[in-house]
Amino acid sequence: MRPAGGAPVGLLPAAGRGVRFGTSGYIKELFPLFFISEGDDHILEPRPLCELALRAIRAAGAERCVVLVSPEKAEVLRALGDGMAVGMTLAYVVQAEPGGLPHAVRCAGPWLGERDVVFAMPDTIVLPPDALARVHARRLETGVDLTLGVFPVEEPERFGPVEVGPGGAVLRILDKPAHREVKTVWGLASWSGEFTRFCEVWDERAERERSGERVLSHAFEAARQAGLAVNALAFDDGVYLDIGTPRGLRAALRLLSERGVLEQVQAALGLTAS
Repeated sequence: MRPAGGAPVGLLPAAGRGVRFGTSGYIKELFPLFFISEGDDHILEPRPLCELALRAIRAAGAERCVVLVSPEKAEVLRALGDGMAVGMTLAYVVQAEPGGLPHAVRCAGPWLGERDVVFAMPDTIVLPPDALARVHARRLETGVDLTLGVFPVEEPERFGPVEVGPGGAVLRILDKPAHREVKTVWGLASWSGEFTRFCEVWDERAERERSGERVLSHAFEAARQAGLAVNALAFDDGVYLDIGTPRGLRAALRLLSERGVLEQVQAALGLTAS
């Protein structure tokens, strides 16, 4: 695999139905977790949680980013606008039906083309703040099709565990297993246009075989088994917080206070703590 020339394209999936928050109608990606200081009066302006992911995508070298939204999430467009706040051009693609993250890649495919892609989740907090940039750099250095950023978590069975061997070799990729054999999970990704094409074909085939939402971890594992080159960059001292559930949000808010995670994010991004 030869990396595409030029800057990578960002991909931010914000079309999820939010069913894990019940019937509240809460748009988790817009949770105002941090503030920036605006104008000569230094008035604090709240910024949405998903802006952390956008800033990480920008720091990884992307100059534009595709944001997936559902018809019910027009508020995301209003909140993020044209991307000027993060120094990056944003384009919005509507994922009309919930089909999972591989389907999101498929929807964004015409915008992604053959370009390298840097991917982050909009409802997470990740440390170190430059993790995605390092993941993308590792993929370019090693010439693989897919590099995953993996992090230790307390409940790997809630995520997509990745078993990593010597030298960052990926031995298997799981999704919400009924065990804790593998304690590191993927939270970020960088991939080539070859994986984009693979994912599009894989998702279309999976959709024909069975309806419902497909899982990106399964697409990653299928790519690995099909012979695409896959490796991982492990952040043994990193932090990966999922704020996509009420339980996760409560745990994240506790850890943000106890471990000073928010202050680290704020300092790294040059932002003002709330």
